Parts: sequence; structure tokens; C-alpha cells
Amino acid sequence: MTKFIHVILFVFFAIHLSAQNFTGQWKGEFVDKSSAFTGWGGDRCEYVLEIECDGSKVTGYSYTYFSDGGKRYYTICKLNGTLNKASKYIEVKETERTKTNVPVTIRNCFQIHRLTYFQKDDEQILEGTWIPVPNQEGDCGFGTTVLSRRVLQKNPAYYNNNVTKATPKKTTPAVKPKPAPATPPVAKNTKPPVTRPKPKITIPPPVVKAEIKKDKPPVVKKEPEKKPLEVIPEKVINSNKLPDPPVVREDVVQKKINEPVFEKRNSNLIKTIEIDNASFTVSLYDNGEIDGDSISLFFNGKLVISHQRLSDKPLTLKLEVDENKEINELIMYADNLGSIPPNTALMLVNDGDNRYEVRISSDLQKSGVIRFVHKEKNKQ
Repeated sequence: MTKFIHVILFVFFAIHLSAQNFTGQWKGEFVDKSSAFTGWGGDRCEYVLEIECDGSKVTGYSYTYFSDGGKRYYTICKLNGTLNKASKYIEVKETERTKTNVPVTIRNCFQIHRLTYFQKDDEQILEGTWIPVPNQEGDCGFGTTVLSRRVLQKNPAYYNNNVTKATPKKTTPAVKPKPAPATPPVAKNTKPPVTRPKPKITIPPPVVKAEIKKDKPPVVKKEPEKKPLEVIPEKVINSNKLPDPPVVREDVVQKKINEPVFEKRNSNLIKTIEIDNASFTVSLYDNGEIDGDSISLFFNGKLVISHQRLSDKPLTLKLEVDENKEINELIMYADNLGSIPPNTALMLVNDGDNRYEVRISSDLQKSGVIRFVHKEKNKQ
């Protein structure tokens, strides 16, 4: 009996550890605790970690933001590190600076962050310390780091709530009874003009005109009226009917003007996800600081979202796989680069009980691509 209890406790402990998924985006700040450090425009900076964990290996990016002299600065760095799930400890090291607008006059140092995981209510927290990467010029300081993220609720419930909220607004057309009383007066105004027989007054003048015509029949000049033999103009008309459709062409041009125009760009395959269900939901957030990123989405070549801004509120849509295709592609097209390039998004995929997080990056040359493979389709 005791062995059985030990086995249950071991399985519970293993499941609990596996539930701690460090992969994803963590937002917060780091604080400088040294007195000599004068970089970064102050002692407190916004900090974002965007990491992916594969076993004990950690890779990803860091985003640092601060203001100095009324101007906003940023730095994006590649990083790598290690993860110990048993002790809930993660250590990441910035290795390469990919993008920055920090001037040379402000110190811009690489950092090492040593963080421990714990959870409070619906919030997951990484807390610890940071030190500068060795062998850098000058005093880069040291301090503390606190990052967090919330455990998001299932997106299908959010999607259904949007549907229920939209329906009652459509069922309250209180303006419809007004056009009913407006129609009878229109009918009354049309009846009086019909009862006025004005054509009877015009009967005498045509009799006089007919007598005049009887005096002029000898004139042979009226014979040219018999020239319905104008077969040549008919041929001309028939030949003109072919180019006449320019009217339709103008309509086509107007439609094309109203449609959004997308330039051809290269594709960058970011990830392939195997899904269990034929339908799933996708939600997209701004990845990092909300800086006005706008995107359009194509699923299997069809436009499903056009020129929508990313924010901390999700853009949620329900997608269905095409059973005739082995691979279904979702393409994120960057409409702009926002104030902090490139255009980045955090995508959450809900496939029944399965949940996936993917970070997508697009620019004006390449579009990020996510592929979905239906497992049931492959089994057949």
C-alpha cells in the first residue's frame, strides 16, 4: 500500500513539474542597485523576456525600454541559458545586440539574469537578480529583476462571449415602424395626376396637321425616309458592340480600388504545429511594448483579418482545416513596423485541451508563416 502511495506522489510531482511551462513572454522590470551605474537613463528599466525552453536549454530574446531626455529608447538582444525545472530556476545571458536606438553616449551593457519561478493566484512570477556579462568596459551595475505573466483563460469562451454580445444589438431595430405611415401619403399624391385627362385637349391640332400633309405628298424628298437600307450603319453598330463593355471595366476598376493591395513578399516558416481537431482558435497579441503594430492574416491563401492593430487585447478567430490539404498555412503580413521594429506578435493556439504559444515576427520583406497539420488527416 505504501509503495502505491509513493508511486502516486511521484506521478503527481512529475505532472506538477511538467505543468511549469517557462516558454512564453514575461514582462516586468529590472532595477539597478549600484551607486556607480549611470547608464540607461536611470535606475529602473522596463524589461521583457521572450524565451523558448527545450529541455534544459533556453533560447530567445530580451527587450529593454527606457526614457531619457524626453525620448524613448530600446534595445533587443539575443540570449541563451539553462533551466532547472526541479529547482524552478532559470538563468539567461544576453549574447548579441540585434536592434537598438541607444546613442553611444549612454552605456548599453549585456546582462545575466538569474531567476526563480513561483505562482501567486493567477499570476506566474520570475524573480531574482542580474549582473553584467563579464569583460565589458566600465561599470555596468547590478540589481534585481521581477517579471510576471498571467495565466490566460481559454480563448473559446472569450470568442463565444463576443458572439453573444453582438446578437442583441442587431435585434433592436426600433426605426422600422416609421416608414409605414410615410408610404400612404405618397400613394395619395400619385392618384390625382392620373385622373387628369390632358391628352383629350390635343385631339384638334393633329387633324389640321394631317391636312397639311395631304398637300405635300407629291414631294418626293420624303422617300429618303425609306432608307432603312442603312445596313452599313448596322454593321458599324455591331462592330461597335464589341468595344462597348468599357462600362463594365470601370466597375471592375472601382472594385479593385476598394480592395486592399498586398505586395508580394518572401515567406519565413516559423513553426509547424500538429493539431487534433478540425477546428481551432487563434488569438494574437502585441509581442513586447504596444507600439502600433498593424497586421493582416491569410489562412490557406484567403484574407481573414485585414489591417488590424495588435494590443494587449486579443484578436481572436476560429479556423477550420481544409481536409483536402495536408498542410494548412497561416501567414502574418506586416502592414507596418510600428514605432519599434520589427512587427512582432504573440500567437496563442487553442486546440481542444492543447494550447500552444508562438512568437511571430514579420517585416516589409518577409512574412511569418505558421503551418498546421491535422493528425486525423495523416492517419487516414
